[in-house]
Amino acid sequence: MSSQPTLTRLFTLILGSIAALSLAACEATTPNAATSDVVDKVAFVDREQLTYELVNVQGDSLGTGVLAVRLEGTRFVLEQHFEFEGSGDAGPSADKVTLAVDAETLRPFGGLREAAWVDRDGRTRSRVYDWEYDVDNDVARLAYNSTVNGNSENGKLPLRQHYYDNESSLWLWRTLPFSEEFEGHYVSVNPLEGKQQTVKVQTPSTETIEVPAGTFEVWRLIVRNGRSLRSAWINIEAPHEVVQWDNGDVIFRLQRRELLD
Repeated sequence: MSSQPTLTRLFTLILGSIAALSLAACEATTPNAATSDVVDKVAFVDREQLTYELVNVQGDSLGTGVLAVRLEGTRFVLEQHFEFEGSGDAGPSADKVTLAVDAETLRPFGGLREAAWVDRDGRTRSRVYDWEYDVDNDVARLAYNSTVNGNSENGKLPLRQHYYDNESSLWLWRTLPFSEEFEGHYVSVNPLEGKQQTVKVQTPSTETIEVPAGTFEVWRLIVRNGRSLRSAWINIEAPHEVVQWDNGDVIFRLQRRELLD
């Protein structure tokens, strides 16, 4: 990538993790391997907040991202909040995702995404997505709705077993049973597009990596869906923060971890 992404590419590529890999294009080549639940141990805690710098492959700043956790009863509320700098054909923009999941299994209950930006003509635009998961007699379904500048669409999707919400990926990957032998497959649900696919994850090696937050010994996580292959670097030490995530267009680099009052 020779320059900062346009706003359209930011919305398509930055948010979340697996969603950045072009679900529709890769769905036909999704592996047929048997899926399973992949959560081993949840190490993140109530009131944790991680702050990231967002850069392109040349190291140019694109903005900042914050991942936060709240415990509400038996559920975690996971929040992603991104602020993007204006550039090229777009003004400044903000994007926030809120997702509720089971505190032990990370099975999703529902979520909300709210995005707003200023276009080249100075007009404020918006996108809102909301979705919920329903399980009836062991049959799970996703119901989703999107509203773009006042125009709404909705749909439903029957789900396969061993599913997780795409927007929980940067937390889900912290719960894996890390080892050089680990290999797992699970179903990632993209509620923004109303699609699902099998994702393969492996932690074949350890590395040392330096980011603004410091130098870390990390597991290198290999994430594969269809033809796409991406990497995340996860702290070997608990609570196993995602120290760096490269989705192919945007790199997340950890700046700090804190526990809020």
